[in-house]
Amino acid sequence: MTRLALVLALAGLALLPASASAAAKPGVCKAATIQQALIDAGKLTEEDVGFGVVVDVVRCGDITADGDSDGLFTLASGGTAGDTRFGVFRGDADGKPGALVLWRPGYKIGVARRNRRSFDVLQPHYKADDANCCPSSFRQRRFTWTGDHFKRAKKAKRLKNAPRRFYKP
Repeated sequence: MTRLALVLALAGLALLPASASAAAKPGVCKAATIQQALIDAGKLTEEDVGFGVVVDVVRCGDITADGDSDGLFTLASGGTAGDTRFGVFRGDADGKPGALVLWRPGYKIGVARRNRRSFDVLQPHYKADDANCCPSSFRQRRFTWTGDHFKRAKKAKRLKNAPRRFYKP
């Protein structure tokens, strides 16, 4: 009987996450938490959310060089324009969203973390006769943390194709 109890106990442990920290990511890394923080900051309304303007992609990790996870995110347009805003919530030591340190508009935005002080933004670049589905090229621009804000690179890098890391979830 004790052998059966041991087997059942081990089977139950196998169903549990490896650790609490592995199972739970910080709030600043969760789309719903960021969305509520945007509503609280007056950047988004419940009506917007009802029309499909929601947090779409969240890239989690330190990008303000303080050792705490930050939330780099994009906001879906609710229509065919793709993601039309991006921003960064600085993460507090407890994992909650702190200050909104960047809030920018764009069109069909993709984002990718680069290192603990920077990230890149990708947007399509259309020639006059390009269809909305098929841009001629893309522009990649870097944003770098200076210690109190993000500085946008003056020059964008031209790319023929969009690297998957910018748009995959």
